[in-house]
Amino acid sequence: MATTVTLSQSPGTYNLAYGPNPVTLTTLSSGADKFVLQVQTLGGTILADIRQTANTEGNAIFDIQNILQTYVHVSPVNTEQLGIGSVSPANLQQSIQEVEQYILRIGDETAGVVDLKSVSYGPYNVIGGKKPWYDLTWAEGQYQGAVNGDDSNPACTNVYFNGRPLSDENDIFILGSELTTQGVAAPSSIGVNTRINVHDVYSDDLHTVSYFNPIYRGLPTPAADAQGIEGFRITSYESDGSLVDDVIIPNIVANGGGPNINYGDGTQPSNNTAIITGGFGPQNLVNFNYYTTPASTVNFSLDSAVAYYYVQTVAYTPGTCLATFTGYADESLHYVQMYRIFNRGIVFPQSGCLDYDHIQFSWLNSFGFRDYYTFTKKNVRSTSRKANNYLANTIDYNGTNYATSTGARGYTTYSQEIKEQFTASTGYMSDAEADYLEGLFNSPDVRVRLGQNGPTGYEAYFFGCNITSASWTEKSYRKDKLFQYDIKFKLANNLKSQRG
Repeated sequence: MATTVTLSQSPGTYNLAYGPNPVTLTTLSSGADKFVLQVQTLGGTILADIRQTANTEGNAIFDIQNILQTYVHVSPVNTEQLGIGSVSPANLQQSIQEVEQYILRIGDETAGVVDLKSVSYGPYNVIGGKKPWYDLTWAEGQYQGAVNGDDSNPACTNVYFNGRPLSDENDIFILGSELTTQGVAAPSSIGVNTRINVHDVYSDDLHTVSYFNPIYRGLPTPAADAQGIEGFRITSYESDGSLVDDVIIPNIVANGGGPNINYGDGTQPSNNTAIITGGFGPQNLVNFNYYTTPASTVNFSLDSAVAYYYVQTVAYTPGTCLATFTGYADESLHYVQMYRIFNRGIVFPQSGCLDYDHIQFSWLNSFGFRDYYTFTKKNVRSTSRKANNYLANTIDYNGTNYATSTGARGYTTYSQEIKEQFTASTGYMSDAEADYLEGLFNSPDVRVRLGQNGPTGYEAYFFGCNITSASWTEKSYRKDKLFQYDIKFKLANNLKSQRG
C-alpha cells in the first residue's frame, strides 16, 4: 500500500542555513508508526534520515537547519584576490562552498519498514547566511533584478527593479540624482532613482561583491534567454569626467561565473551559480584577461588615470534592440557599485597626511559572503612570547677534560610560541558606517590585509585573523559626537621560531 504522507511545509526554493528551515509532514498512513524525512543530494545520496512520531495534530514538524549548516561553508581562501595572477586568475567566482542544493524524500515507517513516496521534492538551495529566529522563509525577491519585455519582436529586455547585492552595506547608498551634485560623470544607464553603493577606496584595495544570479521574469514576458546576470559592465572616468573605458565582462563559465557557456545561452542559474561573486576593487582590476567567448580573450587593465568607476550587472536582450551594448540591456539589474579612488582627484573627508599604513579587513557577512572595511588611522603591532625552556649542563663529561666557556648556555629554549597582535583604529565614522562595522566585530571568519605591516611581497594577500576585542559597544553621533572604533586582533597562525 502506497504511503499517504504529504509535504505541507517546506523551506522554500532559497533559504539561509542559520535560522529556521521548517518542514512539516502530515497524513500518516493508517497503522504506520512514524513519519520519515530524508534530506538527499540530487544524486540520491542520503545526507540525513529522520524519524518522528505524529504530534497531537497528527503531523510531524522538523527544523533541518542544523543538518544544512553542515554542508555550507565560508567563502574560499583567496576570494578577495579574484583577478590577481595565479592566485585567482578569473574575476568571477561561483558559490560552490556557500550554497548547497538538496531534495527531500518523505514517507512513513511501519514496524521498522520504511515506505517512501516515489517522488522527490525540490530542489531546494540553502545559502550560508543567517536570519532572525522568527523568519521562516528568506525573501530572496529583494535581491533579484526584475525584468520584463516590451512590444518589440523579439521583445527587448527592460529592468524595472534593482536587486540588492548580498552585502550588509546595502543601506549605505545614494541615488543617481545625487551624482550631478557631486560633479561626477555617469553612464546614461544610471537613472535618477537608481541606488548606488559608494566605496571610497585606495588604489591597492581589494573588493568583491556577491549577487543573486537568477532574475525575476515579469510581464510582458522578456526574451527566453534572459534568465540571469548576462555580464558585468565597468565604466571608468578621469577626475574631469572624461570617459576612459566602458567594457562588459560576460558572466560565463570561462570567466569563473555562469551557468552560461556562451553569451545568450539562457541557462537558468541554480546551485553553484545561484550566486556569483566578482572582484571589482582597484587592485582586482589592475591587469587580467577575460573571455568574450570560451575561445577569445581580451586583456583589461584599470587605467592609472581612472579616478572613479561604476560596476553594473546587466541582463540579456536580443541583438536587434537599441542598447549601449548590443545584446546587453542598458539598466543595471542590481544596485550600482561606484568606486572612488583616493589621490586621483578625489578627496576623502577622513583621509590625509596623518594616515597610517592601511589595514583592510574582509569578513563573513550575514549572507555568507564577504564585506570589507579599511582602517587608516593609528595602528600598533606587538608580539608576545611564551618559551619552553630547560636547564642544560654546560659541561661535556664525555670530553677529554673539564671545560666550559662564558658563552655556554644553561637555560635553553626548546620551543617557543610567538603571537603577533595588532590594534587598528578607524577615522571618524557616520552612524551608518558604525552599524555596518558591527558585522566585522561579530563575524566568525575574518581576514586581514596588512599592507606595509605584513611580510614583504604579500601586500595584496589576506591572512586569517581572530578578533580579540571582547566586546562591541554601539556608538552614534547623537551619543558620542565625533567617534572612532578600535579593533584588536591577532593572526590566526603564529610566527615560526627556531630552537635554542
